[in-house]
Amino acid sequence: MRIKVIIPNTSGEFRNAQVEHRKGVAHPGTVVDVVSLPHGPVSIESAADEARAAPYLVEEVCRAAAEGYDAVTVDCAADVALRAVKEIADIPVVSAGEAAFLVAMAIGDRFGVITVLPATAAVIGQNIRAMGLTQRCACVRAVEVPVLDLDTCPGVEERVYQECQQAITADGADVIVLGCTGMARLARRLAERLPVPVVEPGAAAVKLAELMVILRLRPSRRAYPRPAPKQVR
Repeated sequence: MRIKVIIPNTSGEFRNAQVEHRKGVAHPGTVVDVVSLPHGPVSIESAADEARAAPYLVEEVCRAAAEGYDAVTVDCAADVALRAVKEIADIPVVSAGEAAFLVAMAIGDRFGVITVLPATAAVIGQNIRAMGLTQRCACVRAVEVPVLDLDTCPGVEERVYQECQQAITADGADVIVLGCTGMARLARRLAERLPVPVVEPGAAAVKLAELMVILRLRPSRRAYPRPAPKQVR
C-alpha cells in the first residue's frame, strides 16, 4: 500500500518535522511519502490561506493518483479544499480534521478542538457545522500560537494543556482533538497528563486512509460528482 501525505503549505521545515511521525504511525507494510506544495502559503491558518493553497492542492492530488498511490491524506486539520479533492480523486482522500472528528466520535460523546489561532478556530468551527457535527462538538479553542511557532514558542505545551483542561472542565469535552497537525509531537505527552483521550489528526488520517484502501472504499460519486473537464485560463 502506498499513501501520499500532502501538507498543503510550502514550508520545508514544517514538512521535515512531520515526516518521521507520519511514517511511524503507518502499518509496517505501508509506504508513506510526505510532500508539501510547490506554491502557496507557508502555513494554513485562515480561510484566505486555504483559498491560496487550494489550486496547488488539487494539482497534487491529481498527481498522486497518476503516480499510482492507493490513497491520499490532506495533512491539515482545517480540511483544505476537501470537497474539491474528493470530487476529482478516484482514490481514497482523507483529511486530517475530518478523520480526527470521526475517530473522536467513536470514543466519546463530545469532543473539544484545540487549535492555533482564532482565525483557524473559525475555519474549523465552520467545517464542523457543515459536517453536521455541532451537537458532538463541545468547543473549538485557540492557543494563539502560529503554526510555524509551535516548535519554538516557550511554554507551548503548557498553553495547549491549559486549553485542553478548560475544554474538559468548562465545556464538557470527553475527547480532545488537536486542531493542527503541527501539534503531533505534543499528543502523547498530553494524553499522559489529561483524563480523556487525545486524537492527533495527522495520525488519524493515515490510519483511516489505510482502512479505506483495505475496504476498497472510494468517494461516493452520488455525494461527490466528478466535475466535467474544462479549460482553466
